[in-house]
Amino acid sequence: MPQIPVLIPIIVTGLLVGSVMVNGGRRMSKKRLGIASVISGLLNGAQAYLVNYLMPQPTFRTGAATFPGAGTFTGAAGVRQTGELTFTISSILVGILIPLVILGIAMFRSRSKSSEEEVEPENSTLEK
Repeated sequence: MPQIPVLIPIIVTGLLVGSVMVNGGRRMSKKRLGIASVISGLLNGAQAYLVNYLMPQPTFRTGAATFPGAGTFTGAAGVRQTGELTFTISSILVGILIPLVILGIAMFRSRSKSSEEEVEPENSTLEK
């Protein structure tokens, strides 16, 4: 199975970070982050499906092999279809999680820093 693509989620994350920087550092809404993550996941899933469709992985069918006392074993029957589905679903999940986790951590850190900055001036004015 090929590696899960991560290029599209990184590009989407970069576009989101760039849009936040252009807006003067204003906070990004959770709705916008969620929509961008879902779009990233769908695009990543589409890319994974197309990669698998245009350049399929070779399948090795061994036919029926007989082992003593074990009956009949069918080699790789049906592995290709479940492999494609698993690959596509995991690509969608990775595409959703990369921007969500990276920007979610950044939003959490920026909110914690801004709350710390708001608390410090209040304490300094009370002491004077």
